[in-house]
Formats: sequence, structure tokens, C-alpha cells
Amino acid sequence: MGKWVDIKGPVVADTVYSDNVLVAKDTSFTLPGIEFLTADVQAMGTMTVPLIGLLENMELSVTKIGVDNGLSRLNRLEKQNLEFRWVQSVISSDGSQSTEGCKAFVRTLPSNIPEIGVEVGNATEVEATYNVTRLQIYANGVEVLCVDRLNQILRVNGKDYYQSIDNLL
Repeated sequence: MGKWVDIKGPVVADTVYSDNVLVAKDTSFTLPGIEFLTADVQAMGTMTVPLIGLLENMELSVTKIGVDNGLSRLNRLEKQNLEFRWVQSVISSDGSQSTEGCKAFVRTLPSNIPEIGVEVGNATEVEATYNVTRLQIYANGVEVLCVDRLNQILRVNGKDYYQSIDNLL
């Protein structure tokens, strides 16, 4: 077995869709991580263990340049289905370079309407944040992660970690 792993390079471009409508291009966004609630147990003193299946709040942020219809659509005070698409460069072991697509599907609830800072000579930048109820990420067509808080799904690399809990209920 070789010791080479394809090198994932920089993101070449990205787009953001809200309920299937393009709202931003070449923007920055931060998808939420998954943080588990923890509990302390006694094992040669106190040890903190994660409670798989119980999650901390998940939050998404999108930084948008400019005030336009895309920002207006992102600031709706209702549930939204956001889709993020990005293309990253890949370098293979033979030195060839290609691109691969990644996608994230995120269901959100409004968290706030962001402030808008305006300064002469600079682009207007707005950072919107959202509470996430569902997050599904694909890399090169393969599901990497699916968390659906309202339907009790916690799937990582194809394994559903919540199913073992659900089977006991």
C-alpha cells in the first residue's frame, strides 16, 4: 500500500443557495462542528465522557459582501434550506491536478438579522448566523456527515450512531 494521499488544495470557487435560489458567489462560510454534551464519571478520579446522541447547539455563519437581494433572502425570519457548493483543487500522486466538488445541505432557523457596517472605500461585509437543525456534507459525491436533530439522525462516514440508541427505545 502506498503512502500517498491525494492532496486537497485551495477552494477555487463557491456558491450559496437559499431554497434553490442563488444568493451568493465566492463568499466565505463556516459550517458547524458537532459538539457533544458531556458528563463526569468516576474512574480513578473524575473523567469527562461525551454523550453520543446529545448535541450542543449547532451554528452556521455566512459572510456576504454587499447589500443586495441575496442578503435580503438570507435574512428571512423563517426556516431556510441552504445549499453550499464549493470546488477544491486536488493533486494526485502522479502530479496531475484536478478539481472535485463538495456540497453541504443545511436546514436553518433564524438566529438574528446582522448589523451592516458601511465605510467609504471598502466593500460592505455582513456576517449572518443561523441555528442549524440539519447538516449533510458530501465530498466528491460521498456522504461524510449527516446530522438531523429533529429526526434523530447522527450518521458519520455511513454509520448511524443514533440508531443503536433508537433501537433500545
